[in-house]
Amino acid sequence: MGDPIALRFDPETKRRLEDMAEGIGPRRFGALIRVACRRLVTQPKAVGNGLAEQRRLSEALRAIPLVMLKIKLEPDTAQKFSALAAEHDTTVSALMRIALHRFLETPGRYKHPMLREADRTGLSDWVDVMVNPSSKQQIWRLAGRYGDKLNTALLRVALRRLLDEPGDLTTDLETIAPLRDLRPEIYPARANVHFDPPLRDRLDALAARVGSDRAELMRLAAKRVLDEPGLIEQAVNREIFRSEKNRKHLMARHGRRQARRHTLHD
Repeated sequence: MGDPIALRFDPETKRRLEDMAEGIGPRRFGALIRVACRRLVTQPKAVGNGLAEQRRLSEALRAIPLVMLKIKLEPDTAQKFSALAAEHDTTVSALMRIALHRFLETPGRYKHPMLREADRTGLSDWVDVMVNPSSKQQIWRLAGRYGDKLNTALLRVALRRLLDEPGDLTTDLETIAPLRDLRPEIYPARANVHFDPPLRDRLDALAARVGSDRAELMRLAAKRVLDEPGLIEQAVNREIFRSEKNRKHLMARHGRRQARRHTLHD
């Protein structure tokens, strides 16, 4: 049957797979996984879309909530900020996330601009923005090198740099503003399943073709078979009978099990 491959799932998916396998017969888990895999590699057309949806859902579930920051600005600066957001049909929060991303990527010299911001007068308008927690932590850490209560001053430095040099905001709004801090992807439920070399090679070839890996494809295969089992019992039993060494014994045992089922139903 080939070497075992270690697969990882979330606990709920593994439990549902085990329940489905148990409903078919004893020791059917590995055969069920192989059936799911065979169905995936023989119908690869929608794999790309399936992976994209799987990744989107995973990111949505793992997204860390944004945090609010309050920035005090002069009225004309606050107006420029709002006008720039309206010009690009976006929010001031999205622009602020871009401003912080750009600043943190290339902070340059910020000590003296930040100290000047701390002494600035005429700040009367409060602007609330939602940013990534990691960006806030980095800004707080950088500002803290030079004294207490300089956090909002450094925020204004990042914002003014954006207003002075907007650059390609259209692209940044698509590629930077939507990015969120994500919790790690953890799949604690493990299962070892034997794969014959041809099936394993087809799975790996498909993974290379769609920019994925064996583990991610198997989670997609599991989802598909759970959502649309089809004639799953027949497919799993055919998978069990694939081994010529045990075929006669397995078919006889399957026949006895089916006979008992019919007797119980009568």
